[in-house]
Amino acid sequence: MRVFLCPQPDEIGKFHGVVNAFSDIWEGCVLDVGSRSGNLKHVLEECNARVRYLGLDLFPPANVIANLEKGLPFSDKAFDVVVALDVLEHTDNIHKAFDELCRVACKFVVITLPNSYELRGRIKFLLGRPISGKYGLPPDQPMDRHRWLFSFSEARQFVRVRAYRCGFEVKDEGCLIGPRRSSMIARALVCRFPNLFSPWYLALLKRQEG
Repeated sequence: MRVFLCPQPDEIGKFHGVVNAFSDIWEGCVLDVGSRSGNLKHVLEECNARVRYLGLDLFPPANVIANLEKGLPFSDKAFDVVVALDVLEHTDNIHKAFDELCRVACKFVVITLPNSYELRGRIKFLLGRPISGKYGLPPDQPMDRHRWLFSFSEARQFVRVRAYRCGFEVKDEGCLIGPRRSSMIARALVCRFPNLFSPWYLALLKRQEG
């Protein structure tokens, strides 16, 4: 299992980790689904990627306001690269949402999914503490939350099977980790026990030819 490193423990660091993991794919039209603040665009610019960036989300400042679950407002194979970082777990119909990402991608799809079985989550669960603000049962209805709870292995199996059905193959995949786990010992543990030590599953899908 490959291990990919985020150079900083924040959103920008995570974007750098993803862009650096697959440095040779960033060209042409890129659709960032669930773009949030649009910081992926700035990271791509810093890395001198030759892309035309379009961010899509439910709310501004995205370039396009749309709901992934209701279908993306684009034609088939409209973008060279489609990115969905920590997005699918927010959807009710995760299978349909995944298929939509593949439908509008001409060449590549890049996905990250959180591993809820990671050690910190297990400890919080053991102590009766919420795993994160995206889970739990608040007294007032939240604007957003995670709808799915799955392990690293389940995320990997889901992506591999669903990608094949959509005409894609997994070109590369692995564990995405932060800088605190950058030592050789920590990386070895992540590689050997991804369900326990990897915060995210990261995958690069490539459309099959023919």
